[in-house]
Amino acid sequence: MKCRMTMTVVFDKPFYKGVFERFVDDRYAVAEINLGTSLPKTRDIYRLVLKRWNTIHFSKEALDSTRVKRVNPKRMQREAQKQVHAEFYGSKAQQALKADIEMRKRQSHRERQAAKANHKRKKFEIRQLKKKQKHRGH
Repeated sequence: MKCRMTMTVVFDKPFYKGVFERFVDDRYAVAEINLGTSLPKTRDIYRLVLKRWNTIHFSKEALDSTRVKRVNPKRMQREAQKQVHAEFYGSKAQQALKADIEMRKRQSHRERQAAKANHKRKKFEIRQLKKKQKHRGH
């Protein structure tokens, strides 16, 4: 029998939550506990695990279809930052403004690309014209 358990502290506004994951052979179960509004100290987490362990209710066990492979800590940190910054909170007006800015940004990018291609084509035509003029008299 192979057992493994992990606990992750997550900030889910406005509370810190402890997410317990339990892997027993090919079974997987999860539980979540509210830790309060301030960042929990290590001693508080130890106390929680030692004293309140039997009050933690895990979800119904399911087959663990995904094998967790070890991820580089820096990569994990980058992915966490991406997820944190991916969600945009704000009013509908702020979201509409953000969407408008993104649309204008994409449009100006397309226009710059087209102008760049046009400029490159003109330079090529000028070079070809000069080549022809050089060899015209012979």
